[in-house]
Amino acid sequence: MALSAMFPGRDLSAAQGQLARFAEGFGVTMRFSEHVPNTRRALAMAEFARDQGKLDAFRAGAMDAHWQDGRDIEAADVLAEVASAAGMDPVAALGAADSAPMLARVHAMGEEAQRWGVSGIPTYFILPAGWSPGDPPPTSGARPVRIVGCQPWETVVAGCMRAHVERR
Repeated sequence: MALSAMFPGRDLSAAQGQLARFAEGFGVTMRFSEHVPNTRRALAMAEFARDQGKLDAFRAGAMDAHWQDGRDIEAADVLAEVASAAGMDPVAALGAADSAPMLARVHAMGEEAQRWGVSGIPTYFILPAGWSPGDPPPTSGARPVRIVGCQPWETVVAGCMRAHVERR
């Protein structure tokens, strides 16, 4: 989907500039596309990589391909190259990217993210001590805190304080 259609009337260059400056603080140079890719196949391939113990390598390669190299992670040749670099058989990985079981896992994770109220990537949940995701929200005291998007360290610290996380 075109970014302009997804965020009509927004100054995308300003948002991208802010994100680029944030990334530069970590030594990362980002490239931006004019569209948001459909990541369903890449996510299905990531699940295949998880099953093979290669998720970290695959994820790093896919993220670099998209964010640093500006490559199209919807394209089969890009996915095959990332899979191969992660130590997977690219033909098997491409097959997994279109397989019903892997796509069903991706769908189930999407439904879970909706239940949690995930509205952007990344989304972090800071859980107070003694609270687990299956528990109902507490009526008083410390509550889970949700932080959406790439945020400065100060925002994360403030979220921890709101969740009453003990300082270590």
